[in-house]
Amino acid sequence: MRKEAPSPSASTATANKLYVFFETKPLVATLLALTLVFLVWNLPPYYQNLLSTTRPCSAPITTTTTTITTVTSLNNNTVITASVGNVSYSVAEQKLSKPPVVAVDPNKRVFRSYGNAAALFVQMGAYRGGPRTFAVVGLASKPIHVFGRPWYKCEWISNNGSSTRAKAYKMLPDWGYGRVYTVVVVNCTFAENPNSDNTGGKLMINAYYSENPRKFEKFTALEEAPGVYNESKYQPPYQYEYLYCGSSLYGNLSASRMREWMAYHAWFFGPSSHFVFHDAGGVSPEVRAVLEPWIRAGRATLQDIRDQAAFDGYYYNQFLVVNDCLHRHRHAANWTFFFDVDEYIYLPAGNTLESVLHEFSDYTQFTIEQNPMSSMLCLNDSTQNYPRQWGFEKLLFKESRTGIRRDRKYAIQASKAFATGVHMSENVIGKTLHKTETKIRYYHYHSSITVHEELCREFLPESAKNNVSWYKKLPYVYDDNMKKLVNTIKEFEHQTIGDVAVYEHS
Repeated sequence: MRKEAPSPSASTATANKLYVFFETKPLVATLLALTLVFLVWNLPPYYQNLLSTTRPCSAPITTTTTTITTVTSLNNNTVITASVGNVSYSVAEQKLSKPPVVAVDPNKRVFRSYGNAAALFVQMGAYRGGPRTFAVVGLASKPIHVFGRPWYKCEWISNNGSSTRAKAYKMLPDWGYGRVYTVVVVNCTFAENPNSDNTGGKLMINAYYSENPRKFEKFTALEEAPGVYNESKYQPPYQYEYLYCGSSLYGNLSASRMREWMAYHAWFFGPSSHFVFHDAGGVSPEVRAVLEPWIRAGRATLQDIRDQAAFDGYYYNQFLVVNDCLHRHRHAANWTFFFDVDEYIYLPAGNTLESVLHEFSDYTQFTIEQNPMSSMLCLNDSTQNYPRQWGFEKLLFKESRTGIRRDRKYAIQASKAFATGVHMSENVIGKTLHKTETKIRYYHYHSSITVHEELCREFLPESAKNNVSWYKKLPYVYDDNMKKLVNTIKEFEHQTIGDVAVYEHS
């Protein structure tokens, strides 16, 4: 006889219904599950409080929330008595063999840091400066170097398995002008060439935070592949006679002024010269279009340094840029020049650049005095079509005060320099010459490089050619030396790179 299954209880019937529901309605079940997850996910920060205050189901609801806990030690047991509202609980706990909990000192403060204000070292470049010497150029936290004593160590790890160390010598060439960051040049000079067998290797730097040698950062500054080392690169004759290392190009630069500057100095320095520019955000498409023909001709290099903006240094990190250029091209030319794109080198009294530099060859560097020119004064001459003229063709008034100190620019035999500055170097082997004004000077058209409108904004009478003219309490005299060269420069530009169309942006 067939046995009948016992009739299901109410709870069993309910479970079966739910089972059938979820079995036949998988989509609904999934949605319900997702809803529950979503609700739980959105409970913080409230769910933690809810969980921590959950009471047993048998606990009576009370408005009193005061909790009193008493801990009593009895032999090897610990009795914990807790009162929540008017309900008491007692738990006997076996004493564990754990070390006693150390009390937290309320006067012990914890400092939690997030992020970095300034890095210990930010490397821009590392270069071999000769058979035994290397230079690592970068930025470092200025407070560390002002108030502390960070230092460095160098190590060459050869691909043949050997290693050798050298004491590092650090230089701070920005003379305290740095802001959050200061420029650091680390020189590593070994007792002998660490890659004499040309198997290659890498230069390692240990950067120490302080005199304590236990806290430091170690990084690879430079790697040399097998067979790359060539000793002839570090001896004359060099690739160029003259190299230009330009400071950071920033701001709203005028393409017209850049065109004139480049054409003039390409002519002035001649075919055995090269120009290195550094774009810190000032090279617009119009400016790049002006430089591009010279880049294609192999006369110029444009480096993108816009990422330097993340590191707060002096004037778009000028000191960093010129030091990187110095060491990157240390053995590229006989003389390296440092000046700005609103400054024009000039040779008075019929001097030639070759004769002047031959005369200065016993000096490692020489400084150049400026002729400060007005960037807005022009002659009131109705016969001149000023809008079609170049800047140095029409700005002909020189500020003539004497006996005052003016900024100088300079040239250097880079192979004898270990670090440099914007106006001169204090880290050279050899002598520096300053009395050069009868041999070489430079015309400075201050702030003209960012003027996009007409430069002639104030006019002086025809009589100003022969007299001292006063403008804003400063004396000016007429000087047309640069104007006499303009036709030569325009013809040189046309013959070298062809016609140039310049479209300014505002």
